[in-house]
Amino acid sequence: MEPALLLNATYEPIKVISWKKAFTLLFLGKVEMLERHERDILTMQRSYALPSVVRLLRRVKVTRKPIQFSRNNLYLRDDYTCQYCGETFGPSQLTFDHVFPRSRGGEKSWVNIVTACQDCNRRKRNRTPEEANMPLLSTPREPRWTPFTMNHNMSGAHENWKPYLWG
Repeated sequence: MEPALLLNATYEPIKVISWKKAFTLLFLGKVEMLERHERDILTMQRSYALPSVVRLLRRVKVTRKPIQFSRNNLYLRDDYTCQYCGETFGPSQLTFDHVFPRSRGGEKSWVNIVTACQDCNRRKRNRTPEEANMPLLSTPREPRWTPFTMNHNMSGAHENWKPYLWG
C-alpha cells in the first residue's frame, strides 16, 4: 500500500507515514484527509478511501534536525539531474562536483557540492563554473524539509503531494 504525507494544522509537511497510521489517525478524528489514493481499503462491511495527504487538526511543535549530508540525499536534492547539462541519470552515472574546487579550499558542504554527470565533471575539471563557462542550473543549498530524507522519490510517485511540498 501507499504511504501518506502528514501535514501540520498549518499545512507544513511533517513527515511521511504509513497508510495504516494515516487511516488510524483519520479514524480517531485527529486528522482530515486532503487527498486520497486511487485505491480503497476494503473491509468486510464497507470500503474506505486510502489517504494520501492528511492534515492534523491541531498544530504540533516540530523540531527539525539538519539533514545528513550523503550521496543519496544530494542526488535526491538535485533530482538525479546534472546541474550543468540538465540531463537526468541513474546513481551509477552521477558524481559529486565541488563548485569551488577542493584543491583551492572548497569545502564538502551542501552549498559547495552539486550533482554532475561524468562528462560534465571531467569538462569542468579543477575550475569554478564561471572559469569553465558552465553555469549551474540552480544554486546549491541545504535541503530544509525533513521527509526529504525518507528516500521517497518525489517525482511521479506522489503527484498529489506536490502542491503541499512546493506550494
